[in-house]
Amino acid sequence: MIIVASLLMGLAFGETFDVYVSPIKFVDQTTTGAVSINHDSEAPFHYSSMYARTAKASNGKGGYHELHRAFDEIRVYNSNSIEIAYDNCDYLYTPLKCSVFNEHHYVETTITFSNDQLVIRTSLYNENGTMINTSARTDKMGIQWIKQQESTVIDTRGPLGSTTIINKPKEELPLKWEIPYRLFERDVQQALLGLWMGVKIN
Repeated sequence: MIIVASLLMGLAFGETFDVYVSPIKFVDQTTTGAVSINHDSEAPFHYSSMYARTAKASNGKGGYHELHRAFDEIRVYNSNSIEIAYDNCDYLYTPLKCSVFNEHHYVETTITFSNDQLVIRTSLYNENGTMINTSARTDKMGIQWIKQQESTVIDTRGPLGSTTIINKPKEELPLKWEIPYRLFERDVQQALLGLWMGVKIN
């Protein structure tokens, strides 16, 4: 009887939650090609390792509880560690296909640069390759117009009173001042935090 109970306990608590987190994919859609990228492409892995526990799992009674209460272990892998557990697929080129093949979750993060904004989008896929949650952050280029026309006011005083002369030269078109968007580490962090906090595993 004790042996049977031990086996049932092992089946109930022996399940792991495995997720593969691929490096950031940078997409340059600018027409100038002047985007300079200096960012840690493994940041989603580090933040997923921190925030995966904030996800919720079904408690079997219509509600949800913390992920670690439904799984015996939460294992987060990146491109360097995934082959330790799953060495039968090329995660570098076909990460979603490999995740479906090996029946675990997958996090994909893409940062897209265009002329006027950047978009950070991160998504979680389940074992069937279905997206179950996504999170995004954006930053837009700021534009300020600087007026070029200047008015010169001259006040003169004489015996007959004061005279005011306002000189307005020909109006020039305003100057366009572009304030570029910026990619900060905290933007990626917030995107991953939003992703995991919104996850509910059924």
